[in-house]
Amino acid sequence: MKKFTIALLMILSINFCLGTIVYLRKGGTIEGEVISKDDEKFVIKTAKGEETIKWRLVKNKSIKEIYPELYEALKAQALERKKKKEKTIKAKKNIEKKSDDLSKINLKIKTTEKLGNYKKMDHNHSIRKYQKKSYGIISILLSKLNPKKSYTVKTVYSHYLKPVNKSDMPLEKSTGENNIVKEEEISGRSNYEIEYQSLPYYIFKVKAKTGYYVKKVRGKYLTKIEFGYKTAGWDISIWLNGTLAYEKKKGETATYHNNISH
Repeated sequence: MKKFTIALLMILSINFCLGTIVYLRKGGTIEGEVISKDDEKFVIKTAKGEETIKWRLVKNKSIKEIYPELYEALKAQALERKKKKEKTIKAKKNIEKKSDDLSKINLKIKTTEKLGNYKKMDHNHSIRKYQKKSYGIISILLSKLNPKKSYTVKTVYSHYLKPVNKSDMPLEKSTGENNIVKEEEISGRSNYEIEYQSLPYYIFKVKAKTGYYVKKVRGKYLTKIEFGYKTAGWDISIWLNGTLAYEKKKGETATYHNNISH
């Protein structure tokens, strides 16, 4: 009977040793029989009893041995994360490359006003009418361009107007132009100048002849009035090959983006 008991214990010992060896990520192993598993954990029966272990604590080779389907799913997820990371790094490098290209380019922006001269419109026995036509102008100068490359310059602007002598204004209200989009293609050039002109705006002057007046205001006889519009500022933004390079809002300081020199 004693020999039989010893033999049985030896058989049980051999069977236990033939169970699963689980390798842990922090080092060490657990030996036993896996009796249940799901996608988050598994239960292993060891000499000390049952123990629940999360897969994240186990090395990949043990996951592959115990639960091949989960191993393949985790492997696919890891591969997808790797692809996304590589894509993000590549996109970041492309942005940095564009920034490097812009840092070699010099951009200068100037806004001016082209004022016309008064020209006679018409007259009668009592008054003379004059008109002055003006324009707002945006000047863009790009230098240090690479002649071997092509560039697309996109400009978006709004031009604002304000009235002159509003009290004398018989004209309809005008705010100027909003969100005008212009594009230029450049190639084979190291320097390039672009100029955009706003729609015309006008100032009118009415003068009375001797012995007449133009209008009466609070008991005063006015022999000359002037009214119309003049420039009040711009919103301007400029993109170079799809990258924002310059931005200025009416009444604010200009901002140069992506390291472009100015």
